[in-house]
Amino acid sequence: MELNLVELLGYIATFFVAVSFLFKSIVHLRVVNSIGAILFVIYSVIISAYPVALLNAFLAVVNVYQLWRLRQEKVSK
Repeated sequence: MELNLVELLGYIATFFVAVSFLFKSIVHLRVVNSIGAILFVIYSVIISAYPVALLNAFLAVVNVYQLWRLRQEKVSK
């Protein structure tokens, strides 16, 4: 069984998304999950899985928006 670079990218993306749920800090969870989602977007575009790319692009945007909101709340306090 040979592992190519595209498949490796999929496993790395899976790792980031899975590990993100182990964090207690919502900030760390969202940052690591965003990295995984972006990697999944790249992976799914390469393998032409556009619904997966769309979902993960949406998740990355949601994570970035929520991080921005958390930052704004912290600044205003």
